[in-house]
Amino acid sequence: MERRIAVVLMASGYSERFGSNKLLEPFGNRCLFTYAVDLACASDAAMKIIVTRYEPIKHYVKENAPKMDIVWNAHPERGISESIYLGIRHLRQSKDYEKYAGCCFMVCDQPLLQKQSLQKLFESFYRNPEGIHMCVTKEREGNPVIFPKILFEELMALEGDKGGKRIAKEHPEMIYKVYVTEQELSDMDYQEDKINLEKNII
Repeated sequence: MERRIAVVLMASGYSERFGSNKLLEPFGNRCLFTYAVDLACASDAAMKIIVTRYEPIKHYVKENAPKMDIVWNAHPERGISESIYLGIRHLRQSKDYEKYAGCCFMVCDQPLLQKQSLQKLFESFYRNPEGIHMCVTKEREGNPVIFPKILFEELMALEGDKGGKRIAKEHPEMIYKVYVTEQELSDMDYQEDKINLEKNII
């Protein structure tokens, strides 16, 4: 059995705590979301998908990441569950779907996440493709997270702003933890987060 991984970037959020669309916010010398796009493209995921509702993101991906599939989110008001649903549905419609063993979900506001950490997550999954593999620190669990195919139905049944962590909590025996630095899991929820994170650009 092949152990292909698809990666889904979730880029449809409202950024309510930030006060404006943080995904399009300048970070370093480019827009915040581009860090996640570049990281996903550099991974060995067999399929790269971005779920978004923003035209600038769609245009950037078309121009700079032509091998990444764009899935338009017409109902972002349904919460993060809609992005999860759309991402998995797109994967399931692919002609090579039977060759995939899992799906990695990534957010687009962790600009300090490193390529080697994502690769460690993939390698953890390859060793145990029936498990849930997540990036964590000593203090908390975070993203990205890879879910095995056997949990796709449960993920697609999520509603509202409930993400994959809800599914992970229901299957604690399946969890494998990949430790990364606190900086890598830091996301840009508030304006002050941007200031702190930009100090650590590598």
